[in-house]
Amino acid sequence: MGNLSESFDIEDLMSYGDDLISLLNAKNGFEVVSQSFEDLKALRFVCDEDFNQTQRSIQDCKKKLVACKKKTEEASCGDDDVERLQRELDEEMEIELVARELKDLNAQWTSVDEQRQSVKRKERDDLRAEKMLSMYASVTKVIPEVEDPSKISGYMVDREKKVIEKFQFETNKMTAYETCNSIWSIINKQ
Repeated sequence: MGNLSESFDIEDLMSYGDDLISLLNAKNGFEVVSQSFEDLKALRFVCDEDFNQTQRSIQDCKKKLVACKKKTEEASCGDDDVERLQRELDEEMEIELVARELKDLNAQWTSVDEQRQSVKRKERDDLRAEKMLSMYASVTKVIPEVEDPSKISGYMVDREKKVIEKFQFETNKMTAYETCNSIWSIINKQ
């Protein structure tokens, strides 16, 4: 078997040799081999440069890592100091949280107070408007309806006769002067 493998290797070797001879016999075969050899040398040079650059970068990183470890060891403090600092930090955070909540509550209180004052003003204005409407009704015996702005309507009230008479004027069919005169004529009829 060893003899068979040797013959196989010799056959491959002979084949490679024949290919090399045919390449060298070709017109520009030697130039192709020479150019390939030069390209190989250039490629190897570039690879060596890249390898060296990578090695230098690795060395720099190792140096920086050692320096960082050294600084970390110098900066680290005892467990008691860390616990004390952690407690102080927790206390400060709790104080800030309480201050923030207090600020929010103050803002809510101000908002509620403003709303309360606004409701009181509205109630006061509504009461004033109701009293004014009652005064107008007592003097003119007219109770206006203000729900529909496209018409002027209301009720004429005569307490002595216990009569309620409805009136209504379309504002788009009469001028303001005519509407006013019509209302005064109804009032004067009473």
